[in-house]
Amino acid sequence: MNKKLIPLLLILVAIFQGCTGPEGPPGPQGADGGSIDVTGTTFDLVNVNFTTANQFQYSLSYADAKVTVLESDAVLVYIHWDDVTSGNTTLKAYRLLPQTAFFTAGGLLTYNFDQTKNDFSIFLDGNVTLSTLTDDYTKNQEFRIVVVPADFAARTNGSVDFKDYNAVVKHFNIDESKIRKVSVQ
Repeated sequence: MNKKLIPLLLILVAIFQGCTGPEGPPGPQGADGGSIDVTGTTFDLVNVNFTTANQFQYSLSYADAKVTVLESDAVLVYIHWDDVTSGNTTLKAYRLLPQTAFFTAGGLLTYNFDQTKNDFSIFLDGNVTLSTLTDDYTKNQEFRIVVVPADFAARTNGSVDFKDYNAVVKHFNIDESKIRKVSVQ
């Protein structure tokens, strides 16, 4: 019986080796046939000031930013938190919002944001009196906005730590030299 079973198993293996499924759809291509950048828009907001007059928040419509954002897209907002020096190079360190600053007196300040299908707002929150904060926390703040199309964000299957700005840049192949700056007035 063993001698009859071995050839049968070999035939089954040969049959299944030849089986292939249907070919999937082609990936996106540009006009020249090459691949296109499927990453959404990335831009910087610079000179953002949080004041009593604006109730410690800044809002921007996607139309004013000249970007298209679908309701299903992931909008990631990073704050320029610090500068890191490596040799002769100074790099900007970004942190994903919400981000909390802890004060020695026990106070907390949180930079946070919310979004709708038309706009987003970045705002300050916490248990400190916002009007008493120093300019370091309220003036000339810089934020990097990364819009990731929902279907590409879903494809990461948890393989990208969105809290790690550098991992996002690497995964979505963001060319930082081409990031547009939107100066707030």
